Amino acid sequence: MSQETLWYVMNMFHIPDIDLLEQIYNSATVCLVPNDSESATITFDTGVAPGRITTPQLFNIFINALLWMLTTTGQNQGISHGLQIGKDQDDSSQDTDYGYHFNKKGFIDNISIFAETPEGIQTLLDVVQEFTSWCGVQTNVKKTFLLVIDKDGMRRKRTLAPCLRINGKRLKTLDINDSCWYLGYWGTGNGDMSATREVVREKARVTRGLIKSHPLTPELSAELFAQKGIGVFLFSAALIEWSQSELEGLQKIWVQAYKNAWHAPWSSANFLYTFPTREGDHECPLPSGVLTQALLQHLTNACNMKMS
Repeated sequence: MSQETLWYVMNMFHIPDIDLLEQIYNSATVCLVPNDSESATITFDTGVAPGRITTPQLFNIFINALLWMLTTTGQNQGISHGLQIGKDQDDSSQDTDYGYHFNKKGFIDNISIFAETPEGIQTLLDVVQEFTSWCGVQTNVKKTFLLVIDKDGMRRKRTLAPCLRINGKRLKTLDINDSCWYLGYWGTGNGDMSATREVVREKARVTRGLIKSHPLTPELSAELFAQKGIGVFLFSAALIEWSQSELEGLQKIWVQAYKNAWHAPWSSANFLYTFPTREGDHECPLPSGVLTQALLQHLTNACNMKMS
């Protein structure tokens, strides 16, 4: 995204101290090693600085401008999912006609838009195209899909998918049984989330292999696996159903990864890697414990939201 458009959006939202951020970004440079007279000094006028504490918040502010445009368009033209999602207790943020309806959901830079008609979806796609053209952001059309959800299976089969376009390219239509990436999860249009479970298992297996011949200390290798191999399960654990046998299979992969971290054979005793560190062992997290932690965190967040 263009930094100029970011400052414009922040001004639109009346956010203070934008001039300070502009000065920081205008003076930021990158030099390649070796930093000598022959090395170029590189400046950037697009994107946000990776790794900085303000970066996620800046991106959230920027992408909220697009979400706001989609909401406003939906309210003005009656474009929504068609389902009500609840009422605010104080009635302060409700629109008379469309206050309880929604037409989009966002997760980082992934956005899903919803409408009851093809014309409504196309209108929202035009809003996205207008915004991205203005700010210089590219829409990855290859990863943009159309999913038609209709509980009438016969009608769905005999009705041709609408021709929807963005940036002049037609969107690919997914079958209702095809899994797709949706707001951080893999699932199908009929609610089958088994693909998410397979993604969790596959990432755990890949990370397990990654640390098999590692140059890191065992402690750092275990931490790496916890972030990459276990973190993906933690994200989806509370919302995806797992059977006991599936959890046990996932636990087996995790324990094997911890054995790789300590350069131990997989045939070694499991308790050496699952018992707590205070007992002298390596305390590999167990899927059941991570699942419990995720559920409790969701309940805590829900209670806090209700109280506030």
